[in-house]
Amino acid sequence: MIFPDRFKGRRAVVTGGASGIGLGAATRLAAEGAAVAIWDVSQPSIDQARGRIGGNAFGLRVDVTRWPEVERAAAETAAKLGGIDVLVASAGITGPNTTLWEYPTDKWEQVMAVNINGVFHCDRAVVPYMLQGGYGRIVNIASIAGKEGNPNASAYSTSKAAVIGLTKSLGKELAKQNITVNC
Repeated sequence: MIFPDRFKGRRAVVTGGASGIGLGAATRLAAEGAAVAIWDVSQPSIDQARGRIGGNAFGLRVDVTRWPEVERAAAETAAKLGGIDVLVASAGITGPNTTLWEYPTDKWEQVMAVNINGVFHCDRAVVPYMLQGGYGRIVNIASIAGKEGNPNASAYSTSKAAVIGLTKSLGKELAKQNITVNC
């Protein structure tokens, strides 16, 4: 069920917003009244997603593994929307499906860069805007793999366990600030 005014007046950022869970979240937020900034690494995918999302959506090409790009995108988004109230940190990759002892080290580092460093960068960039506005909702996308561990997915499982830990820490840091953090 869609509640057309649930997010009326709210300003949301959705990372990985051009596909998958991110696209679903961005579409729902827009349908329920939010102005939505899609942050994604692929400009053609952003352009295509904006057409599907409609409403008050715009997109920025952002590589969440690069702090300067995330910092710039947060400032640009806050300036365009007048602040940031919601973050759905959905950008993520699975990496290769192989045993740990055969896992390519460069692919391990790539999964960590996107799945945990990217979440850290995005949370770090938007929290000051939420503190300034006195309100915030952060959803960091994790996975049951972060709790249970999946065979042949050691990097993914490890990165999602880190997202769970980061989320719990940040949630406790912001508990008295009217900003909730969940995963």
